[in-house]
Amino acid sequence: MSTSGADQEFLEEEGEEVVAAEGGNRTFIILVGALGGLLALGICAFVAWAFLLGPQMRAGRELQNQAILATNTAVAAAAAAMAETATTEAQPTPTETIAPTDTPRPTPTVAPTATPVPETSEVTATPAEVSEAATTTSPSATATRRPTATPKPAGGTGVPDTGIGTLGTGAVAAGLLLLLIVVRRMRRAA
Repeated sequence: MSTSGADQEFLEEEGEEVVAAEGGNRTFIILVGALGGLLALGICAFVAWAFLLGPQMRAGRELQNQAILATNTAVAAAAAAMAETATTEAQPTPTETIAPTDTPRPTPTVAPTATPVPETSEVTATPAEVSEAATTTSPSATATRRPTATPKPAGGTGVPDTGIGTLGTGAVAAGLLLLLIVVRRMRRAA
């Protein structure tokens, strides 16, 4: 069976398209394989840590706990021994008692008087007044709170120095832009 020239051109163009499509698929498959290999390597590293290094670390912690327990027991035993020897050695010796002297009798004191508190629309009290009011025995004396303003940051109205800052934000933005450009070029090349 013979093919005409138009059919021949059509088959050649179709073959070129298949080759171009396979090139893009090949890049994708290579990248997926690389990521799969990286994932497999990470899983292998975790399994190796869990079965090889994990038990050694656990045994080391148990030895350290036993050493701490032995030290605490020795310290407690030494403290108990010191306390026992201190109580046996520290027997009080009898001393001569001084004869009682005549002590003066307490005199009656006058009770403090209540000080009238002026009523104002704004309650303000200094710490000295609050402590003085708390020590009086009058039933009308009560401690009051004085509202205070929250202090403002010393830099004016700007954003406080938290997070990554302006320079860090610019660096992150530049990195993301570079990543975007690299990915777009790789897609066009494929």
